[in-house]
Amino acid sequence: MRKRLYILKSIVKIIALSSLLIFKACYSYASENIQEVDDYKEWTIKFNKPIDKYSIYNNIFVKDSKGNVLTNPRYTILDNGQVVKLKYFNNKYITGEIYTLKITNYIKDLKGRSLGYSKFVKFKVKSILNYESEYIDINQCTQQIPIIGQSKLLAKNMAEYVLKHNKNPELSINIYDLANIFLEEGKHEGVRGDIAFCQSIKETGFFRYGGQVLPEQNNYAGIGAINNSKVGKGAWFKSPREGVRAQIQHLKAYATKEKLNNMCIDPRYNLLKEKGVLGIAPNWQNLNGKWAVPGKNYGEDIIAIYKRIEKIK
Repeated sequence: MRKRLYILKSIVKIIALSSLLIFKACYSYASENIQEVDDYKEWTIKFNKPIDKYSIYNNIFVKDSKGNVLTNPRYTILDNGQVVKLKYFNNKYITGEIYTLKITNYIKDLKGRSLGYSKFVKFKVKSILNYESEYIDINQCTQQIPIIGQSKLLAKNMAEYVLKHNKNPELSINIYDLANIFLEEGKHEGVRGDIAFCQSIKETGFFRYGGQVLPEQNNYAGIGAINNSKVGKGAWFKSPREGVRAQIQHLKAYATKEKLNNMCIDPRYNLLKEKGVLGIAPNWQNLNGKWAVPGKNYGEDIIAIYKRIEKIK
């Protein structure tokens, strides 16, 4: 009996050890070594095979020490889906805070197969790289600025500010021409086209995209793109001018009950009209929680970009 019990215990031990060996490769641990990075760190994730680009959203992200997921990540997909670059803009990080970059095993290859295991990387932000010439305290951007009004910025300065941060904006048009279109379309509807351009900088990450909107959509403000929806589900426009016009019209819908001067091409204008919310956000800061959800400091971030361009001589 004792011999049989000894044999049984030995078998159980063997099974237990085998399980550890079998499943060990499926575990992934966060590195105890915490990297130190600056706030403009761009993470590069390489895969051994092309992945389904639609599966990366919500599956590659950064969390703070309290478990909160940082919003508005900017993804760039390279090498036919074998390389993904991740970056956050607008000072999402806090100096000294410990964050975790997570790549989950819900990411799939082109055949629908999931990754073998998740990956975690802990890091600490050592410095916030606010260039002195561009530094704007977000608290200076709370003074209400109307959406309706005349533009003040020069198209040249608007375009060059983008090129300073992104030498190759993903556009089907010259960035200088796009800036001019914003000023022209804004003038037609009485909307601040220069600040609308700043909104597009925020929405697209200096026209890098990588979120839920594709460059070829000519959708510079995420119109129709809802949180957690598939990439490309937002509005599509035939040309850059149509995309800008729709954005200007959508802004006018939020800012005032006045009728549009041009034919309506904003696909969501009538929806706002039916809901009786025309004119609900006369100022840029009023867009918080309306244009963007949850949208904390959404309008202030836009005004901060505007003030940076305003400082260009």
